Amino acid sequence: MARWLSRRSLSGVGSFAFFAAWFGILIVMLVAQVFDIVSALDLGRHGVRTTGVALSTRSETWNDTDGHPITVNYTKIGFTVGTQRHVEEISGWYATGEKVRIVYDPESVNVVRSEEDTGLGGVAGNFVGIALLLGMLVFGVSFVFSWHRW
Repeated sequence: MARWLSRRSLSGVGSFAFFAAWFGILIVMLVAQVFDIVSALDLGRHGVRTTGVALSTRSETWNDTDGHPITVNYTKIGFTVGTQRHVEEISGWYATGEKVRIVYDPESVNVVRSEEDTGLGGVAGNFVGIALLLGMLVFGVSFVFSWHRW
């Protein structure tokens, strides 16, 4: 009997640790998504708009948990503020030499996004991400309640 109790309590500790880690990761991801939305909209509202030139583009590819490849593109953009030339990297694929509308933070010129990424349309993907994360959180909470039966 004592053996059964210790196994059961260890199983309960493992389950609790799993769900605590699961919820912790979801909460961190939700906070990151919200922070990205707020910073993009704030940059769009208070940033300085200018035109930059695409210098080069690189891609990063990795496989998701199902083995499907995910590719993200980044482009180095050259632009001038006053008499100083700056080169920063933004998300997206732009052809070399293409003119790109960008928004930068006047207090920190290295904070740059494409103009299209700073409006509601640009952060729509973040809203979808938040909806998915909230759905996962609700599912996890309902699963814990149905599994544990207080």
